[in-house]
Amino acid sequence: MRFSSFSRRTRTLLATAAAVPLIALSACSGGSSDDQGAANAAPTDGTLTVGLLGDIGQPPDPDVYYANNGLAIVLNTYEGLVQYANDKDSVEIAPRLATSWDVNADNTVYTFHLRDGVTFHDGTPFTSAAVKVAFDRRIAVEGGAAYMVEGVQDVATPDDLTAVVTLKAANSAFLDYLASPFGPKMESPTALQSNAGSDDAQTYLQTHDVGTGPYTISDAQPGTSWTLKQYDGYWGDKSPFTTVKLPIYSDVSALQLAFDQGDVSAVVAALPSSSLKKYEKSTDYASYMLPTLQSALVTLNPSKDFFKDQDARLAFLQSIDQKSLVDQVLGSRSEPATTLYAKGMIPGGADKQELTYDPSVLTAYAKTLPAGTAMTIGFASGNTNAEQMANIQAAKLQALGVKATAVSYPTSQVFGWINDPTQGPDAFFDGNNGPDGGSPYMWGHVFWDASGGINYFGCEVADVNAQLDQAVATGDDALYVKAAEEYAKTGCYYNLSYNKDWVLAQKWLTGVAASHNIGANELDFSKLGLEK
Repeated sequence: MRFSSFSRRTRTLLATAAAVPLIALSACSGGSSDDQGAANAAPTDGTLTVGLLGDIGQPPDPDVYYANNGLAIVLNTYEGLVQYANDKDSVEIAPRLATSWDVNADNTVYTFHLRDGVTFHDGTPFTSAAVKVAFDRRIAVEGGAAYMVEGVQDVATPDDLTAVVTLKAANSAFLDYLASPFGPKMESPTALQSNAGSDDAQTYLQTHDVGTGPYTISDAQPGTSWTLKQYDGYWGDKSPFTTVKLPIYSDVSALQLAFDQGDVSAVVAALPSSSLKKYEKSTDYASYMLPTLQSALVTLNPSKDFFKDQDARLAFLQSIDQKSLVDQVLGSRSEPATTLYAKGMIPGGADKQELTYDPSVLTAYAKTLPAGTAMTIGFASGNTNAEQMANIQAAKLQALGVKATAVSYPTSQVFGWINDPTQGPDAFFDGNNGPDGGSPYMWGHVFWDASGGINYFGCEVADVNAQLDQAVATGDDALYVKAAEEYAKTGCYYNLSYNKDWVLAQKWLTGVAASHNIGANELDFSKLGLEK
């Protein structure tokens, strides 16, 4: 099964959702250690303050939102049927509003057994009827992640606590679609109808929510701040934080200063690597490096003369000193990747990446090139980690007599190369990128299939695409491994590192790791607490 229709729609949106730059900027000095304890004391009014870097970009409507910052709102006000398990470094589907589920043998019928006693924020009960309403609205709204339910043929509701979803074709990744932070969330049918307006309640959901989550939006100042209030009727854990404030900071220095002064309780995946030195070993703060599905990647352009031969591409990749590059540039926020998919996607790491560091291969290739041969190594504008990696690799080429240059490109230009790869650079360094969810199909499709959205230069293999399509129907890990190994032979792709979310918190904040899951760059505020 191919998802060409969703792929075209999500090409640019995937960039927004997945690319979380691990930027490197100058750290700002904060308060002195002498007054740190008083400034950063735990709140006594039940208010948690989580600083956001930059505007959330889109309304926190779960059928519209397809970016990062706003997930702090979406994932704490809405819930899906399932999610990824918290505090794990591998992919594991966990219950949320569905307590269990059954999947038929050919991955076409998914039966969800729903949690009893759940209510929406408007007080109405959550029942199976809401599943179909939520799926239908996602299709109607046509946001970037609508593809996740486009394969649904029917939702039957034999009783209030059972929803039977029948797909048009076999899809073993369907649970991953639902567990994705961008997956469909349950919305009050009553509230949607009452506030439908002329746009399926999109206007209403710009500043309100209609979910079942532990918090509800109580104040919305788009571009400035959001405030969440604890939902008294929540079925699950309740934290001591009855109010969560989410102020928006326009630059990283201001955010760091607010954190240093104790005005901000936690910062999630927003601070630059250059700040690690200040905070990571500090006894005044708590730093957490938490697993994600995201990686730094290298993509090569076979439409360019420099890399028209497979041997040339592999020679370039073999010249990358992966461990040194990851340690030097990304530091403790990353570790060298050893697999072709994201960490933990294939059980046991069977998708082992076999590239061996051997710069002599590129040296030999360079000697075959005409004098003065030029090539370009690209990186996304503003991503200084990727810039640093590109510069290091360009220097290696220059030492071999190649006129290599590192060049920045705006995101809009990067995602236009697929229409004419000859307009792109010879190679591109991605500082941080990843799929919507934890299925190996979601990884292989977006990075290796030219229609997937993040295969910038259209380097694809028809057999690999076919293997991925077969694998998603059956869930056969061996087929996924075979597809990855075949694609690796192209020399177009190198998974450089497993990247992590760096969460910086005041020391009194507890439950940080338990509130984080591998699929999202955000925390479940209901699982946070105060040190006693």
